[in-house]
Amino acid sequence: MRAVTGKPEVAPLRTLSGLRALAARPLFWAVVVGVLTCSVYAASFHDPTPFNHYVLLADAFLHGRVDLGDAPLYVEKTTFRGKQYVIPPPFPAVLLMPYVAVRGTQADQTLVSYLTGGVAAALIVLLASRLMPGRSNAVWLGVLAAFGTIVWNLSAVGSTWYFAHVVVVAVLTIGVLESIGRQRPLIMGTALGVAYLTRQMSVMVFPYFLLVTAPLWAPEGLRRLRRINLNYLNKLFGPVAVAVALYGAYNWIRFGTIADVANAWRPGILEEGWFTLGLFHPRYMPRHLETMFMRLPVVVPYPPYLLVRWTGLAIWVTTPAFVYALRARLNLETAAAWLGIVATCSVVFLYGNTGVAQFGYRFAADFYPLLFLLTIRGMGERVSTWAKVLIVLSVLVNLWGIVWTRLGWLAP
Repeated sequence: MRAVTGKPEVAPLRTLSGLRALAARPLFWAVVVGVLTCSVYAASFHDPTPFNHYVLLADAFLHGRVDLGDAPLYVEKTTFRGKQYVIPPPFPAVLLMPYVAVRGTQADQTLVSYLTGGVAAALIVLLASRLMPGRSNAVWLGVLAAFGTIVWNLSAVGSTWYFAHVVVVAVLTIGVLESIGRQRPLIMGTALGVAYLTRQMSVMVFPYFLLVTAPLWAPEGLRRLRRINLNYLNKLFGPVAVAVALYGAYNWIRFGTIADVANAWRPGILEEGWFTLGLFHPRYMPRHLETMFMRLPVVVPYPPYLLVRWTGLAIWVTTPAFVYALRARLNLETAAAWLGIVATCSVVFLYGNTGVAQFGYRFAADFYPLLFLLTIRGMGERVSTWAKVLIVLSVLVNLWGIVWTRLGWLAP
């Protein structure tokens, strides 16, 4: 009887052992965080965004056009020779094409934004699991990525400008993951190329990938130029060159020039207050620095007593946990990350508009994957108690940002 009754007891034990083994894998927790993230984003803003430029552009692509035809009035667009065109680069529209092929212009761009934000959070969990031992640490950092930064607000709103940032965060995180793994140049280069076809200025993180892979393409240093592995560099930057060529061809079809003139030719743009010196000018840099580092909440004598302006909020206020990036020990990897961030800012800061309307400083999302890498390195071997406190504080601030956006709490 013991032999008979004992056999069924083996299956539950094996099942329990299998579940424990599954729970020990970083991929399992990445999926858990990703699914939770999508659910929370969907609950934050469940209505589809009206600013669905990429859905309209995807539909145009599927019908063999690059113009929008009769675009709705709310669409920010450039008009050239009687035709209307979406201003931002087209990759998010390409991403949406399978969905739009099924749903047409009724496709929900915000839904795809939720999913993309969830994928980005899951990728950060995988990144953390490679840099810091212990699944608890990875989950804490996944929570920071999902709910402790403005990516929550960007993903949940899902408008055209915000969705582009979320796509950039996801694809560049893939590149950063590869850079600390097998360092296959085609994968990192493709991530850079896709980022360029989403938000052009995000490609300025390229110094990170160039420097962090230097031991592979220049194993004996730059003094031995004959030993530089040009094949590796060609694979790393080849996809970027292809992306630039594709975007040039796209512009040629639209405007008869390979130059990116869509934004410059938008009617009335130079009449807007923040472009008095043109689209780009060095004198715009102080306003970006002020928004990114010094813009604080506004105290008012009536509920809710604490408000922010739609022009932005300092990055250390929206994500206090990012201060750990300053503690990252300087080595080839971290120096490369800082160089990528500085290179991106050197171009972004020249633009007249600082990102309005926004909660936080949304242009920083273009280098968030590098900032996450530095933050994880700054935390060391584990997420300490103080780090957890700052992560919780970061989540509360960004929850406030969701409420602020939904209720329209703007400072006077």
